[in-house]
Amino acid sequence: MEERWYQEHLAPLQIDAEVKSVRRLAAVLLVQQASGRAQGDAADFLGINPAGGQFVATGTLLRWLRDGQDALSAALHDLAEELDRATDPTNYQRRREVLRSWSLSPEIWNEIITRLPPVPGPVRPNLDDRVRQEASAFVWVYVTGGEPLFAPRHVEAEQRPEVRQVWRERRANTWFQLSRPDALNHYTALRRLLCQHGELLSRRSNRAPACPFARFCPLRRRRPVAPGDAGGRPRRPSP
Repeated sequence: MEERWYQEHLAPLQIDAEVKSVRRLAAVLLVQQASGRAQGDAADFLGINPAGGQFVATGTLLRWLRDGQDALSAALHDLAEELDRATDPTNYQRRREVLRSWSLSPEIWNEIITRLPPVPGPVRPNLDDRVRQEASAFVWVYVTGGEPLFAPRHVEAEQRPEVRQVWRERRANTWFQLSRPDALNHYTALRRLLCQHGELLSRRSNRAPACPFARFCPLRRRRPVAPGDAGGRPRRPSP
């Protein structure tokens, strides 16, 4: 789900504690309505249900939906109307397929990091394969609009089990540094270069990227159904 779609249609619902769950559920409901799939199949199509089976919203979101179902349906109705009017929509599922086996190669990574400005002082930032993996995931998110959790991790998969465990433990901190609005100069420069590379990949399909981090980069500043339903046309709340 593009960041603009979320900010314009779903953020006003003010389910701040459940942003990730709301984005997932909204995307699933839109695909379900457009395709007639079950929610689990719609989630699998979106790549957010890798284990298969039934897709279920979080308990906190389900409790909110007891009173907020009509508001969510109205918001998704407006979003579906906007998508119906789009004349040249982006195929994000195709992008995910194209990048399924992709990662930044050592050659491309070296080209990127050699363009970073020098860091003052004797301490040099870490730019090893672990960071290359997180940078690959960042670019994947930029191009596909997906979540970091579902990004391919081919560089990590090549490592020994104990190394993979260390990488997983450090993943959150690296992502925080890359995505924070007030990132340190080194990470700001790296993020800019990664966004530029993501833009190059995006141009192959002639579409704008959907990454929620795109606002930090200098390059750019079907009707839904109710959760748990198999289909049906949502209604706006009665006045």
